[in-house]
Amino acid sequence: MTTPSEASGDEGRRGRRPDEELRDLLATVSHELRAPLTTIAGYAQLGLLGGLDDHQALRRAMARVQAEAHRMTALVDELLLFSTLGERRPLERVAVDLAELCTELVADTRVSHPDRPVSCVIDEGRHLVQGDPHRLRQVLSNLLVNVHHHTPPGTRTTVRLRHEAHWACIDVADDGPGIPPALHDRVFEPFFRAHGSPAGHEDGNGPHGAAPGSGLGLSLVAALVDAHGGTVRIEPSERGARFTVRLPARPPIES
Repeated sequence: MTTPSEASGDEGRRGRRPDEELRDLLATVSHELRAPLTTIAGYAQLGLLGGLDDHQALRRAMARVQAEAHRMTALVDELLLFSTLGERRPLERVAVDLAELCTELVADTRVSHPDRPVSCVIDEGRHLVQGDPHRLRQVLSNLLVNVHHHTPPGTRTTVRLRHEAHWACIDVADDGPGIPPALHDRVFEPFFRAHGSPAGHEDGNGPHGAAPGSGLGLSLVAALVDAHGGTVRIEPSERGARFTVRLPARPPIES
């Protein structure tokens, strides 16, 4: 299995020693954790000084603390998954119906984000692959969350499931601001963010008011798809961004 940075095809990262990459990763993780920890510590200090006696102020502070705690939990969970993939632990291998998976996730997204219209288009035929259903669900979930983090409310998203030769393909396309072509390879690097700040938004908010991501979402997509023998890339699009996941289609069982 290739690492997410190798999958991104970034020439500048080739030839680096493992200890250099580990040192950079640890530095970035430390920076990612520092912001939410600083926020939580700040609100704790404010409460100890009596600055949260007002009920509404206390509720706002606790909501921020909870959001930052969730942010750190997500980061730790994704780092643990990265370590699992790095140790080449085998994924579950069962028949997965991508049509069912896409339909369920789109329905969940409509409920959780009613301000973001999302549709599901499934081409005719069976869409079966051999893989880990939980990890494949995470692939599509991360792609949809990526749209939420980097596009304004009202952005339309289409999930399309189709066939391409011997591949089962999932397209996730939105009509948002898109991604500059020069960044198409780099978006799959761990902790890379298109606005150029590896630490993300220090105020705890995403670029369009969404909760900030961990910066690992697309890297995990690349790693999980690669572990399933597939590929993921950004396809040319006249408007917005379009990610395409290609997975080896499961051959029909002969009777």
